[in-house]
Amino acid sequence: MEFVILTGTSRGLGAALAGQLLSPSRHLVCIARSPNDALAARARAIGAPLDYRLHDLADLEATEHLAHALGDALRAAAGVSRFVLINNAGVVEPIGRVESLRAAALARALQVNVAAPMLLTAAFLSATASSGAERCILNLSSGAGRYPVAGWSAYCSAKAALDLFTRCIAAEHAGQPNPPRVCSLAPGIVDTGMQAAIRAADPADFPPVERFRKLAADGALAAPAEAAERILA
Repeated sequence: MEFVILTGTSRGLGAALAGQLLSPSRHLVCIARSPNDALAARARAIGAPLDYRLHDLADLEATEHLAHALGDALRAAAGVSRFVLINNAGVVEPIGRVESLRAAALARALQVNVAAPMLLTAAFLSATASSGAERCILNLSSGAGRYPVAGWSAYCSAKAALDLFTRCIAAEHAGQPNPPRVCSLAPGIVDTGMQAAIRAADPADFPPVERFRKLAADGALAAPAEAAERILA
């Protein structure tokens, strides 16, 4: 039996990942702000264990409580050969010049994109430390974390932080018993709701917007199901 925790599963890439992860031999815990009725119905139809938790990762205090609850669930799991954490949830806003940044939007972006994955990872590693099972952590990053993009200072900075956090996990566990396998993966440009929000941005706030509009018009965006299949493979 595998035990998988996946964030951001109500739509887009997260929903596609969740759909492909459903299996009678896998306990899947999904964390999202909105329900996914189609996923729940398919899980019932094939007898796949699904624990769907409605939660807003932008809420720091609530996310800390969630991390503790997930830790308890991980420790209570029996007969698990492999534990997996996939930090997929993310927000691209605020979009705009550095001068336009404001506290509330910036705090939300950093909480969802960086702090929440760090808190969930901390709980995951602590709860599975003595399990003896294989442990894997996948952080969904972006090319924007490796190259600066005008208008995306918050998003680029958050994804760069997520990349380095992933490397810190590996550095801390090097030479330790049962170290986790960790990866920060940029999945490419996927046709999701986030991309729709990007294309709707004002060019004054996001100068490269025409490039993203052209990618969509040319059919150059990867379908969520296709990207999910590559990631899981």
